[in-house]
Amino acid sequence: MSRSRRGNRSRKGTAKAPLGEAFWGREPDAEPGPIRVSPDPSAMIRSLGPPPLKGHEVAAEYTFRLVYDKAAGLAGTLAAAAELDGDPDDSPTTETADA
Repeated sequence: MSRSRRGNRSRKGTAKAPLGEAFWGREPDAEPGPIRVSPDPSAMIRSLGPPPLKGHEVAAEYTFRLVYDKAAGLAGTLAAAAELDGDPDDSPTTETADA
């Protein structure tokens, strides 16, 4: 009979941080900032150039733009529902002293 190559899983006290936490860090007390919807959600993707769909570049760009706009709209709606949207009326103002 051969031995199992798996390590001993009964070790205690050697818990590792999740991979995401090791990469992004952890700030449990950090409060999220306001979320603002981009006026042009597809700008970054368009900066990469036309999609590599020979003969269908125009239709693909149009369809991708529709998808990006819809996703940005839904994200903005969710942010507003969670009261995380960056409403211009909620921005902090500086008070001036009356002379």
